Amino acid sequence: MHQRGCDLSSCQEKWRTALPKDQALDAVDAITSEWKSRRPDLDFAYLATMGRILRISAHLRERMDSWLEPFGLSWEMFDLLVTLLRSGEPDGLRPTDLYELCMLSSGATTNRIDRAEKLGYVERHPDREDGRATRIALTKRGRAIAQEAISWHTQQATAISAALSAQERKQLGQLLGKLLRSFEGGALRNK
Repeated sequence: MHQRGCDLSSCQEKWRTALPKDQALDAVDAITSEWKSRRPDLDFAYLATMGRILRISAHLRERMDSWLEPFGLSWEMFDLLVTLLRSGEPDGLRPTDLYELCMLSSGATTNRIDRAEKLGYVERHPDREDGRATRIALTKRGRAIAQEAISWHTQQATAISAALSAQERKQLGQLLGKLLRSFEGGALRNK
């Protein structure tokens, strides 16, 4: 959806002016209009949802990166630490569990664990039930930063979602859940 050489802010301005002001409500409206004029044989109705999901995702990643920066965390490191905070207490998680819970490749998970260990946020220790396996657990430092970062993250994300009423948030959550389940199927229920 990004055009070459166009960052998010400058593209927004271009898209705002692509349609008459009474027609362009957001970037997706402008993109849809452009596609309809170039390819009237195709139905671009999917952009109303899929395009907005992608645009919102890009905006959220930018915002999250900026509000996590004071903690010295990237989104990826934050995700690892709060996953351990949420699901790994008290003994930590196996790397494969982290891989599944963070939805990363195994190589990316290993690299992230290595970085977190070097920063003193996590430690590896043998699994008590399976001596061949390793568990990854938060250190005291990692737990403290994860607790602080998740509190700030929740406040910021809640402020963004306040653009919708409680009923709208509930309805959107249900609809997005339905769409997500179409991709993930019963993967989480089968655990």
